[in-house]
Amino acid sequence: DNNSIAPTINNSGDISVAWERTLGDDSSLTATLKPNDSLDVEWNDGDWTANVNCGLDGVNVDGA
Repeated sequence: DNNSIAPTINNSGDISVAWERTLGDDSSLTATLKPNDSLDVEWNDGDWTANVNCGLDGVNVDGA
């Protein structure tokens, strides 16, 4: 399968969920959501990697 979802909970009760999509040819996209904290996205394309880290503290997405 090209998609996987991995929920995580630590001993403090913090929850995160990661979604990974295999794109083929050693390429993948992974997004990890930590509610009320951050959204991290990693794109791997062979030897090349891009990371985007977005803080979510105070972000309001009502109506989105």
